[in-house]
Amino acid sequence: MRRLILIGTALGLGAGLVCTGLFAWWLSYPVRFTVGYVGEGSSGGRMESADPLPFLMAGLVVSAILGAAAGYAAAHRGWRLIRHDD
Repeated sequence: MRRLILIGTALGLGAGLVCTGLFAWWLSYPVRFTVGYVGEGSSGGRMESADPLPFLMAGLVVSAILGAAAGYAAAHRGWRLIRHDD
């Protein structure tokens, strides 16, 4: 059971790293995260930007947790990692 949970965690963390890398690559282009519109009367307004680092870290943590949960669910349902000698 422990092995499936570790494998699920590793796969989830690996997928999270790939997604984080792609997201960081996308952020290297001139794009800004916007949180909301702050109006300044009738002359227009400005957009406030958010720091993307918390989103990147949360993506890694959530993907590892989801991978561990998937490994636990697989182990709980009876999946086993055993070698069959024929």
